[in-house]
Amino acid sequence: MSRDGKRRDIIRAAIEVFARNGFRGTTTRDLASHAEVNEAIIFRHFNTKQELYRAILEEKLKQVQASRDEMEQRAASCDDRQFLVALGHQILDRHERDTTFMRLLLFSALEGHELADMFLAAIAARDPLASYLERRMDEGALRRMDPLLAARAFVGMFICFVQMQEIFSQKKVRKFDRNEVVETFVSIFLTGMKS
Repeated sequence: MSRDGKRRDIIRAAIEVFARNGFRGTTTRDLASHAEVNEAIIFRHFNTKQELYRAILEEKLKQVQASRDEMEQRAASCDDRQFLVALGHQILDRHERDTTFMRLLLFSALEGHELADMFLAAIAARDPLASYLERRMDEGALRRMDPLLAARAFVGMFICFVQMQEIFSQKKVRKFDRNEVVETFVSIFLTGMKS
């Protein structure tokens, strides 16, 4: 296997272990065992556990940036309902495809890991949803308020839903129709924004 391929395999395995145990609760022995390599191989690719964690967060950040670029393109060509429905599905898609993302983010924040600050600063630097909402407020289509707070309220409904279903295992108690979830949240949001 190529050096890059082995590095990707280590990162994939590390994502699962860090998402389960957090940064502090994970040893390089745990990482090596899950990646099915010896510890020396990990240190050939990453000088420290911290460097490996940084590589994971940088990879996650690239994924978030790509979805933000897609969101900005969609914002230019849809009405409010279509745009927000598409965005709601995008948020749920990302978390369904990668159930470790939320756990990694929560662990890094709860552990006070400096990489959580780096990640959050990078995603807060450009908020296309807040920009979209501000533009629509300027056009008179939505009522005036702090667009960043409005954006957080919208995304927060989906994040809370994902946390309840995945982290608190509520999907074992009740499963929801995905389209109904998105339509309900968009309806709640737009009703409040257009009042």
